[in-house]
Amino acid sequence: MLFDSKSFGVMRAGLNGLAVQQQTILHNLANLETPGYKAKIATFEDVMKGAKDRYDFKARVYTDDATSIRPDGNNVDADSQSMQLYQNYVQQLYLYQKISGQFTNLRYVLNQSAK
Repeated sequence: MLFDSKSFGVMRAGLNGLAVQQQTILHNLANLETPGYKAKIATFEDVMKGAKDRYDFKARVYTDDATSIRPDGNNVDADSQSMQLYQNYVQQLYLYQKISGQFTNLRYVLNQSAK
């Protein structure tokens, strides 16, 4: 079935990971003027789950304590965060289009088998 396929699982996990990344970026941008705020960074690792050959992406969020770009200790770079947000949007759009294509293919097969 479509929802149990490896490709659908990877796309779903990818969207979940991108959602975490998007929330992290938006949180950083919301704290752009907060003195002492340290930017958060979302990273991902691929994890193979069990014998069913299913993949998952674990998102980890950590604080970037190594840099400070302003005298008040805040290290959020608005330009960099905005670019990351745009890249995140493009990746999400791509995955939504791929998932939509999977449903289009399924609908086609179901319509052909009904004839």
